[in-house]
Amino acid sequence: MVKIESAVSLASLGLIVMFILLLYSFISFLIGPMSQGPDIVVQPEGVIIQIISISAAPGVIMAGIAYGLVKDYGSKKIGIILCISGTILLIGIVLIQGMIPKIPEIVFVPAIIPLSYAILAAGVGIIIIGIIAFMGEGKRQLPIGEEYI
Repeated sequence: MVKIESAVSLASLGLIVMFILLLYSFISFLIGPMSQGPDIVVQPEGVIIQIISISAAPGVIMAGIAYGLVKDYGSKKIGIILCISGTILLIGIVLIQGMIPKIPEIVFVPAIIPLSYAILAAGVGIIIIGIIAFMGEGKRQLPIGEEYI
């Protein structure tokens, strides 16, 4: 049976992967064919806010909740999943930062640059809490009635 902390950490991983894929595809759309921009009128600010609120923010929050569930006794499995989530977030944002200069000026959103750095910091934070959860297994006693997976 899957414990709740495993389900929450896997949900975090899924949301982070979804965020990277959504943002990558949207930036590719903004660049457009032959770097000319999109063929239709778009409002990029609204779409970026929507992508963040649907996937990035819940993914980071779920990573924090997963850590909160295992912080007392640690878990190698949860730690590994959190480290993978943070690594995917870091690699994805680094790839996306390489695409940002190619966005045409007419659809460029200046807020995307500080946003990408904030997401990089969140990725580093997720990796750190993943390492803490990984290293913490076995250091403290589990509550009565609980067992290691």
